[in-house]
Amino acid sequence: MTPFPRFLQPTRFLAIAAIAAILINWPLSCSMSIAQETSDPSNQTASPWSIEPQVGKLILKHRGVALTVFHYQDDQCLRPFFSNVRTLNGTQVTRNHPPSPGVDPDDHADMHCGIWLGFGDIDGHDFWRNKARIRHRRFSSEPILKADRICFTSEDELIDPQGKSIGSLEQAYRLTRIDSGCLLVWQAVFKAGSEPLVFGDQEEMGLGVRVATSMTEKNGGQILSSEGKTGAKETWGKKAQWIDYSKTLDGKRTGILLMPDEKNLQPSWFHNRDYGLMVANYFGNRSFTGGTPSVIRIEPNRSMTLRYGVYWYESAVEEDLPIEKIRAAVESNP
Repeated sequence: MTPFPRFLQPTRFLAIAAIAAILINWPLSCSMSIAQETSDPSNQTASPWSIEPQVGKLILKHRGVALTVFHYQDDQCLRPFFSNVRTLNGTQVTRNHPPSPGVDPDDHADMHCGIWLGFGDIDGHDFWRNKARIRHRRFSSEPILKADRICFTSEDELIDPQGKSIGSLEQAYRLTRIDSGCLLVWQAVFKAGSEPLVFGDQEEMGLGVRVATSMTEKNGGQILSSEGKTGAKETWGKKAQWIDYSKTLDGKRTGILLMPDEKNLQPSWFHNRDYGLMVANYFGNRSFTGGTPSVIRIEPNRSMTLRYGVYWYESAVEEDLPIEKIRAAVESNP
């Protein structure tokens, strides 16, 4: 049984009977099912951040604005992900999850859920298309609310289609503010067990983002790379330090930027599409260049760390992206 984090337990003023009723209905796997927002009203310097726990997910807020929903248990998308990502002003920058009929195209509805980490080939198993799953085990560190951040860590398992664990995964998340935007730093530490973990070569490998339908290149949005290239055709399969997907309207620029940590394996290729997809991928030499297949092997009882930053914002058109601030935050420990 995964212990319910003390940080998110009911407040002491609840009656004993109410506590008992809640405990009876708690699922055994750390489902944060009480609709009680985490905060400390007695603290004069209370954090502007808060968390509203629900079954299988956490709603992360800043000054009451729901910035995103973190899903750690989901029946459709079989891996942790962030959905319905919004700016500090409440403008949504990822596609509705689930897709809204008549508003969003419904392709890849159980794969492109917002922001996610997925891999089409680990030991020959497909963790991108929900053939295999990344299963949440427990929160290894309780959510921490500070003046400048929310952060928490989870322990997960790589489960093959037959239900066997082939490795483990420790994922650390940090959500902060930078200028007029929010930065999510996502660190994943893959650990092999008694057998090696082998990452194959596909386009669908790495940290993915599906932007809001209104922001796609098809609907007037723009893709820009750190190398100055624009558009899906010019940036697809190319290496870059970062990719920004944005839309300018009425003097405001709204967007989402994906920046892998430069300390990761190597510079990342990007799998970008005009319908709103961008993926930072270290594992696609053959897929993107036609060269020798990428094969990354984690030896038994060894580990591999990947870290990414995802920055979303709503700013004046003339305001420059805070690239160096983002880079410094991504490279710092989560």
